[in-house]
Amino acid sequence: MELRGLRTFIAVVETKNFTRAGRRLGISQSAVSQQMKALEVSVGARIFSRRSRSVTLTQAGEVLLPYARQMTSKADEAMAVISDFEGMGRGRVAIGAGGAICHHVLPRILREFSERFTRIEIQVISGFSFETMQRALDGTIDLGILLLPVRDTNLVSAELGRDELVAIAPPDHPWQALSRINAAEFTDQKLITYDRNSETFSILERFLLEDGVFPHFGMEISDLEAVKKMVGAGLGVAVVAGWAVRSEVVSGELIAKPLGARGLYRSWGIVYRSSETLTAPQRGLVNICKSEFPVLVSSAQD
Repeated sequence: MELRGLRTFIAVVETKNFTRAGRRLGISQSAVSQQMKALEVSVGARIFSRRSRSVTLTQAGEVLLPYARQMTSKADEAMAVISDFEGMGRGRVAIGAGGAICHHVLPRILREFSERFTRIEIQVISGFSFETMQRALDGTIDLGILLLPVRDTNLVSAELGRDELVAIAPPDHPWQALSRINAAEFTDQKLITYDRNSETFSILERFLLEDGVFPHFGMEISDLEAVKKMVGAGLGVAVVAGWAVRSEVVSGELIAKPLGARGLYRSWGIVYRSSETLTAPQRGLVNICKSEFPVLVSSAQD
């Protein structure tokens, strides 16, 4: 049973006439008749006894009427609640991102969001990019911050900007004397990696292999903060986002150098399901990300 048909049914009951019901609803008398025929087919019984100028309910119609009123009332109540969430900024927004984004970028973005949408509950779920994409697809999160490109047609992506990858090493490393790190400099280095299935690793691998350099993997760790600690302890070198090591470079714990003649860059985006329309708070968070994200990932490299 469609809500539209039930609303028309109630209008016919209250006006006792198909034509008057149509006038109330702004539809034709024939449209009312078609909807009532469809409703009778749906319930499997006649719901009206038709007379020359009016209609009365059959026994089946009498049974249907209170349910029709309850169903339409609940639908109206749901729409009112949704409208209240939209208008008053209530509800919940779930966002997913990698651990580094959660550590270094999201705090400032979510602080601004919380100041604008004071009644919104925020849920942050950290995970690798493939996990964030899957959570966006299955509805676990409303929005996900990912590296582009995103090729799944079930997701819509909005660009957030680019960041630069840098090579990091301990402060006493020979790279300290270099202004830039070329692929050849990795030849005798133990490489500490964060996620070998990531787009970041693919970018680095292409950079090395194009110059005939085969990386020597010394360690793989699933936590970026641990990668930085291992590099600082002299266990190898790594390639990470410049903004992720800003504090360590400033404090002298690590050195960070750009890669290649032109640098290595990544593109970021925020994704959501193509089948859904964003709520006002969700749109607000997307807009804040578009505004703040490029600043956060570029200024941290200065």
